[in-house]
Amino acid sequence: MERTTMKRQLDKDLKQTIQKRNQRLDQFWSKLGLEVEIIGDMETPAVIKDNYCLACYVHNFNLIFTDHYDQGKELYRVKLQKDQVFDTEPIVEWLKTATHRRIYRIKMKAEPNLYLVGYNFKSKETADDKYPVFGKFGAKVYFTEDYAKDIVNLYQLDYCEIL
Repeated sequence: MERTTMKRQLDKDLKQTIQKRNQRLDQFWSKLGLEVEIIGDMETPAVIKDNYCLACYVHNFNLIFTDHYDQGKELYRVKLQKDQVFDTEPIVEWLKTATHRRIYRIKMKAEPNLYLVGYNFKSKETADDKYPVFGKFGAKVYFTEDYAKDIVNLYQLDYCEIL
């Protein structure tokens, strides 16, 4: 499932190319049989599997697998084509051995299926006065536990827990 946003204005052709690439990225994971979320900036999306951001990235139409999530060494590369052909063995090995980045989500304690998904504003005039919104799908992802704790404290979400 793809949940990306555009961080900067792109011309129409570039936007269509990036959307095509991300669609192929989504198809790659489906063909592999892994349920992932593709989130973040549509130009540099993150691939989320369960509680981890996978140690990979896309560059043009290449999916590059690395040994570590933070500037890791390239281990394997797949060209994202319409008819995707790749060897699954190195990818399965990469899933097991690479250092993937732990991610965090905020969930209600009383309603275990409700996660923090965004914010709404009490008034259109005051953008500072916002409140958290919970839902079953599209949970906000935090890349550090400290930042998730800061959000819990800022909005006094003592009825929530960090996963």
